Amino acid sequence: MNVAFQTLYIQTDGVVLRLDHDTVVATREKEVISQIPLHHVQSIVAIGRVSLTSPLLERCARDGRSVVRLDGRGRFLYRLEGPKSGNVLLRTAQYQVWMDRARSVPIVQAIVAGKIYNARQCLLRTARDTARKASEEALRQAAHDMAKDLRRLRAETDLNALRGIEGINAKRYFSVFAEQLTDQVDSGIVFEGRTRRPPRDAVNCVLSFLYALLSHDVVSAVESVGLDPQIGYLHTLWPGRPSLALDLMEELRPILADRIAITLFNRRQLRETDFELLPGGAVSLGERGRRTVIAAYQKRKQDEVEHPMLRTKVSLGRVPVLQARLLARAIRRDPVSYVPFLYKG
Repeated sequence: MNVAFQTLYIQTDGVVLRLDHDTVVATREKEVISQIPLHHVQSIVAIGRVSLTSPLLERCARDGRSVVRLDGRGRFLYRLEGPKSGNVLLRTAQYQVWMDRARSVPIVQAIVAGKIYNARQCLLRTARDTARKASEEALRQAAHDMAKDLRRLRAETDLNALRGIEGINAKRYFSVFAEQLTDQVDSGIVFEGRTRRPPRDAVNCVLSFLYALLSHDVVSAVESVGLDPQIGYLHTLWPGRPSLALDLMEELRPILADRIAITLFNRRQLRETDFELLPGGAVSLGERGRRTVIAAYQKRKQDEVEHPMLRTKVSLGRVPVLQARLLARAIRRDPVSYVPFLYKG
């Protein structure tokens, strides 16, 4: 049972979480294995075959603590929340911007720019560090092409064209993603492109799991400032999809997910035994593998960086909330002007 930035992660099969007065107690086969004061917990992420008692769920709902359930493969199952207390005026402004394509464009431009910029920074960092000439050339060429599209964004005002630029650069980024993984032959790591639903290899499996953890944090951040996570600008509306949270995730994926996956594989912190090949070709993380990834995600969120807009040191774990606040401020203003988080590391 791990707590990071007030999120409680529980993923040991057979564990039951219950409430004892104001303490969350984890038991397994009636033996107490961990306890934590409830006031230290802002949200709970339950992964795999774990159970939460009704009194604990009811208390979380009353107090406004979200409970997210993922299956053993890290796929989202459901989210439990209490009554909403969001700012109705802010949400009204959010809907008005969504209905006005001209006002939506600056937000989408900024989101796509943030995603491309941060992905490009990650490629350039690896290009500087790699000893393989062919990998360096491939990474620098992709980064060069991304830079050209960053310049194109400033003049593009069509939402579908902006989505197209985002898609092209996502494909370009993942076309050289394997160049960031060292010793692929010796370690048995294979990455031939991004696959989802289901992930078809260990790298895609870890990426999908990290994206699920990041999604929880960003949804919580969006809701904490009073925005509606369902109404996005880059991502079109779809029943049950947190489109706005997915929008904000785009600029954070390279920093808070992709770099973690690359580091875990390059340092060989994940073993072949941490993965399971399922019927149909899907690859799933085992309990030890999930624990390793969660620990790395927790550690990464503690890293401090200079926030370019606030010009102060902040932990990476705080960035989703800070960006949600900046987006809320932008939505209230006319003209709309959102500033993405640009990573300098």
